[in-house]
Amino acid sequence: MAADYSPDKIRNVVLLGHSHDGKTTIAEAMLFASGGLQRMGSTDQNTSAMDTEPEEQRRKISINLGVGFAEHNGFKINILDAPGFLDFAGQAMSGLRAAEGAVVVVGPNDHLAVGTEVAWEQCNARSKPRVVVVNKLDKEHADFYGAVKAMRDNLSPRPFPLHLPIGSEQDFRGVVDLLHLKAFVTTEDGKGGEVPIPDDMQKLVDEYRGQLIEAAAESDDSLLEKYLDAGTLNEEEIQRGLREGILAGKVAPVLCCSATKLLGVRTLMSTLCELLPPAEGDPSQPTRAFVFSTGGDQFGRVSYFKVVAGTVKADQHLTNINRSADERLAQIFFPRGKEHVAATEIHAGDIGAVTKLTHTLTNDTLGNKDGGPLAPIDLPGLAYSVAITPKARGDEEKISSGLARLSEEDPTLHVDRVEETHQLVISGLGDVHLDVTLEKLKRKYGVEATTATPKVAYRETVSGHSRAEGRHVKQSGGHGQYGICVIEVSPTKRGEGFVWEDKIFGGAIPQNFRASVQKGIVDNMAKGVVAGYPMVDVKVTLVDGKYHQVDSNDMAFQIAGSLAIRRASLDAGPVLLEPVVEAEIRVPEKNLGDIMSDINGRRGKIMGTEPDDGYQKVKTTVPESEMLRFALDLRSITQGRGSFSKKFSHYDEMPAHLAKGIIEEFQKQHEAAS
Repeated sequence: MAADYSPDKIRNVVLLGHSHDGKTTIAEAMLFASGGLQRMGSTDQNTSAMDTEPEEQRRKISINLGVGFAEHNGFKINILDAPGFLDFAGQAMSGLRAAEGAVVVVGPNDHLAVGTEVAWEQCNARSKPRVVVVNKLDKEHADFYGAVKAMRDNLSPRPFPLHLPIGSEQDFRGVVDLLHLKAFVTTEDGKGGEVPIPDDMQKLVDEYRGQLIEAAAESDDSLLEKYLDAGTLNEEEIQRGLREGILAGKVAPVLCCSATKLLGVRTLMSTLCELLPPAEGDPSQPTRAFVFSTGGDQFGRVSYFKVVAGTVKADQHLTNINRSADERLAQIFFPRGKEHVAATEIHAGDIGAVTKLTHTLTNDTLGNKDGGPLAPIDLPGLAYSVAITPKARGDEEKISSGLARLSEEDPTLHVDRVEETHQLVISGLGDVHLDVTLEKLKRKYGVEATTATPKVAYRETVSGHSRAEGRHVKQSGGHGQYGICVIEVSPTKRGEGFVWEDKIFGGAIPQNFRASVQKGIVDNMAKGVVAGYPMVDVKVTLVDGKYHQVDSNDMAFQIAGSLAIRRASLDAGPVLLEPVVEAEIRVPEKNLGDIMSDINGRRGKIMGTEPDDGYQKVKTTVPESEMLRFALDLRSITQGRGSFSKKFSHYDEMPAHLAKGIIEEFQKQHEAAS
């Protein structure tokens, strides 16, 4: 069982970075090095304690936020292992919300990976103190100094080495700690310890130690004054300056390791304890906990929470403040990957989990009734959608309930039944995100689905004026049907909707049947007249008609109105209106021309651009139909560096040559069915 720790002895850190640079392996190594695991798992061999989902094991990537803890030198390090793949950025946001500091994991390459840039921006946007770890230094062509240069040339705050590697590639065997001026090596049997700093590294050590001292001095005016006077600082002063600089977002120290060989892992943990901020939490205040992630395992739904005040106790009743609902936290525990370490109390600043809460989802606050909810996670906007239908007839209910459960676990998954298009549409952060969702749907709920491009919710209107008669007359013996109406149709201003005018004078149609004509027209407009989409922005004037004292009735005039609006619309220059979205696209400056060309090809209108720290923000309006695959294309154009948000703006007339095909296809289907 994990011991009780005060907030100043807890470090909550999120591991961020490019996919496949080894975040999960570092997390696994920290658990093993601290004694939390009996043997170190492997993502390649599907034995990782952190990646337990079948889809994670099949794809060899993290999909969910892994949660574990390592105890080291009297500290507790809560490890939040975030996926590096961009489709699962929501999980990274959850980790950033719960952590006070970050570890940016990078590969040993002389170029900057997209995931490194994204992680850096995420930390900057949330003012997260960070350290950097160059991993996989035992690999062929590993280049620690090339990786440092690539980061220093492109990132702010500028990273600088805190540790230097001893040896390289397959000869990488240890690290030199520039702060404490100590060297540590690990032998092939996993053992090792402190050794003298190699003689052939002394020049490098002196050079980078000098940079370290300068960075520490520049973080504190008193230290800078002493440094300028004495030309150096002692170890305690360097550590204080580094810590202040890291917390202020001025410096980012770089460490080195090979997680698979446990090289540099213990020095990483020591650095996290020494330099990253303590957990935020107030033990003296009434209990409050924030649910930052929701998952599922063999025990059912798991809610991961951070205690921000007071103490959470086993078998305690707390109020879900967001939903005004009582929750009983029967069994609480410290998560360590797939392992549950039972707990009786979890104190302020610490991270825990609980199973089988009835009402609680991600972003909810648990506490007493008097407190308000905590600020929600800043989640990325939805980017990609597909329409889905069950493969097997009769599985509609299963697919709906399964998706509802999955969307409760994943706040970046949105499920919508679109009444206008009669489609079930799921939206997320990308095609892989939605593909994983459908795999979960099949595995957990036993329902398979097929996907299609979502239909666009077009509208119909008219561009000109027309007059038409609707005649429904059946008088072949017995009680007949008799209803005749004459209407005029014309367009209204965009957004004005449906306008009805009754210009009949006298008794051509009795008053009660005029309402029937209007109902028939409105009902048919809702179904669509020329392409099956609702008709809007139309004025209909009832000008004449005939009735029969015996055979006229409500239904006859409804049908007459329906026939009249169809004929009049076809003669009044029918057009389609398409939804237009307002989008803000953020891309690297070097990709600006490509994106503007792409937007023009989508019939978009550029409203303006503005610089944003090496990027450009492009404001544009684009037809929704042209944005259905934009998320995938933007990722391709910018290698994952671009992002965008969109919202509905207005309806606009669709070009005639595009509308013609949609109208003709509907007319064919309509004729075939009649």
